[in-house]
Amino acid sequence: MATSQYPRPSSLIDTLKGYLTPNVVRSASSMIGESESSTTSALHSTIPALLGGLLNFSSTREGANTLAGLARDGDYGAAIENPATLFSGGSASSAAMNAGQSMIGKLFGGKSSSVRDHIASSSGVKPSSASALMSLMAPLALGSVWKMAGPQGQNGSGIMNLLRGQQKEIAGATPSGLSHILGFGGRPVAAPYPTEIYEPEERAAAAPPPKAIYEHDEHYDAPARATTYEPRAPSGGARWLPWLLVGLIALGLLSYFVSRARRATPTTHVVIPNVVLPGGGRLFVPQGTINFNLASYLATGTAAPRTFVFDHLNFESGSAQLTPDSNETVNNLATILKAYPNAQIQLAGHTDNTGAPQTNQQLSLDRANAVKTMLVNSGVDTNRISTVGYGQDRPITSNDTDEGRARNRRTELTVTSK
Repeated sequence: MATSQYPRPSSLIDTLKGYLTPNVVRSASSMIGESESSTTSALHSTIPALLGGLLNFSSTREGANTLAGLARDGDYGAAIENPATLFSGGSASSAAMNAGQSMIGKLFGGKSSSVRDHIASSSGVKPSSASALMSLMAPLALGSVWKMAGPQGQNGSGIMNLLRGQQKEIAGATPSGLSHILGFGGRPVAAPYPTEIYEPEERAAAAPPPKAIYEHDEHYDAPARATTYEPRAPSGGARWLPWLLVGLIALGLLSYFVSRARRATPTTHVVIPNVVLPGGGRLFVPQGTINFNLASYLATGTAAPRTFVFDHLNFESGSAQLTPDSNETVNNLATILKAYPNAQIQLAGHTDNTGAPQTNQQLSLDRANAVKTMLVNSGVDTNRISTVGYGQDRPITSNDTDEGRARNRRTELTVTSK
């Protein structure tokens, strides 16, 4: 076994916490509008969460190589040298936010919102604040891993080695709730810093990919097959009796579900608060839709930003043409925005990973612009609405199933100020 010629690296946890100077925390607190103590708590929860995500993602060679490519192309050296620039609110913050949001989608997939919500609830900050901190810290975390891997390890294998060497410390620093979300609930593998250097991928192509870290392996010995004695099949008319019983049960179930469908409860519609239509009428929409949630939010004193995912908003396949049944959603939205004229919004389009990334990015932008056009035509000031298309870069769940792809094909509305 080859012995490592490189010294054991410093703790990633301690390195990232070392960046959180009083000045950095103060800037972060001011940027997200939270108290310094809550911001500190959220940042301290964010660090092990991000490292846990990096650890899990790098458990395969493909994932580790992807992280190496992101770090190499992202050029996060400036953020490491001066972390305060991440929370300045300027162009550096915007660039880091965009890169971080894309990275979080890759690291956590469909668990992103669960991780965010746990950090928010445990530290006492808003989910939008937790999301912002995660996005801003993600490039700093990956940049630190890249830098700490050193010139000899700035590739997939080097990143894998580094994170695997600190997996026990990362798991130990992760709060129990986050550990469960990230899959650390099972007994972690007690792996000290490796004394053997992993070979680069091209030299170890024949080796099987490493098993997922923190995987709880259970082995079962197949029980010996017992000798069984088959009863003699019934003869004569008794053979059709089981089939008759099955048919009667199926008929009864069918009758039950049909009767339930006939007396299904109609969708509950509720009045939107503080929205008065021309002529003095009130706006009623189905409870739980974006229009209900958005209007309720705008009627409160809660600070922006906050993001809502459209429901009942669909497009023709492969185009930016809204389906006819989507018009009501947009029309109701226009009424709400006109009732709250100070609200500024951003419309963001997203797609699944079917097709070319460049085509998906343009399609997502076209769809966001299509919604904006309808809102403007309905009387909403065009200067209140910005649009962006993220294509397939920010999935909220896996694209491996039809259901997952459907969820990723979405349009979001973010209230940027109100």
